[in-house]
Amino acid sequence: MRFAHVAATLLTVVVSCGRADRAVGRVAEANRSSAAVRSTGGSTEAQPLLATAPASDCDWIPLADVEAIVGKLAEKPREMDNGCVYTLPIPQKVLDERAKMAKIRESIDKMPGAEKNAHPKADHPEPYGFVLEVDLKYFGIGEVAANATNATLAAWAKEQNDTTHAAAPHTISRDSLRKVLNGWDWPATHGGRIGHIRITVSTLASDLDLPREKLDTIAVRVRDRIPDRPFAMVGYSPDEERDPCALITRQEAESVLGPLLIPPYRTGGDGPLAYATGPNCGYYTAGHHVVIVTPHWRRGKAEVAANSAIGGLISSVSGSTEGQSADTLEGPWDQAAMSLDGRLMLLKGDRALEIAYRGSSTNESGALKLARIAIPRLVATKE
Repeated sequence: MRFAHVAATLLTVVVSCGRADRAVGRVAEANRSSAAVRSTGGSTEAQPLLATAPASDCDWIPLADVEAIVGKLAEKPREMDNGCVYTLPIPQKVLDERAKMAKIRESIDKMPGAEKNAHPKADHPEPYGFVLEVDLKYFGIGEVAANATNATLAAWAKEQNDTTHAAAPHTISRDSLRKVLNGWDWPATHGGRIGHIRITVSTLASDLDLPREKLDTIAVRVRDRIPDRPFAMVGYSPDEERDPCALITRQEAESVLGPLLIPPYRTGGDGPLAYATGPNCGYYTAGHHVVIVTPHWRRGKAEVAANSAIGGLISSVSGSTEGQSADTLEGPWDQAAMSLDGRLMLLKGDRALEIAYRGSSTNESGALKLARIAIPRLVATKE
């Protein structure tokens, strides 16, 4: 259930191992997914040509490109957890400052009554460098929380200022906003998210003497190297005999999303990664933007109930003006809810439709338009 997924996303850290096996698995799964076929509306259509993640997390960008930006590294980049660590030579002035701080700590420890505390970070400092992380299926939980907070603050400001309501709302297109954000849909300290892909560059040593704009440059360079097409899913996903892509045709999706770069394709897990017999359907537009449609053919009430508990009803938690016209929530469904990670949940009888649109080219209103197309077909599908 979605509740379990969100809880796992928030509370667990997956430690990767067996990287050689993972590299082989990536290639094998990409070949399997590319060769697989599915049936849609009586026709047979090949899965799209897929992108394959590099064998190592350190291969998202060539070493020469990194060194051209930050200078010669102290050692070869190495993988750590779900990222790649780049270590720089420690400048003499940083070594001098560290030695000075060590003497100060020594003096404090020798003072009468001072506790003899160990200084593990001082004795074993973090690598003098930074870590690059690339997430191919980012769900944007932090963004949803930030949007809710911003909406609450805006409502509070409006109550405090009687003239606020008289001001015309300022709107900005997604393309214009992306230009302001240096090509990102949502920025991070160094890097950000574009579509379903999140790239971050984080410093490891607090005294790293490196202009921060160089970290931004690395993130942009990695982003611009990533092929704009779906990646193959590595690992297991539940199979589904029924075709989730039959609920919304390509033409219908394009009327809402704009041109698709590839035909609708099946995805695994609950994300955008291609899996030939997966339970979801991805609708992929330029810039790594994907709408993911997941039909719940059974136990729909339980799915929506779980997501209502953690995300709340749309009308009470969205905090946005997207699709808030009088008929926004009117449609061929019994109940509408939003999950914690911003997925639209719509219930009809004991079947439910889930639409993940946060990493797509549309908004809540567009997702609801797609839902109005899909729900009748979902309900009419026989067991």
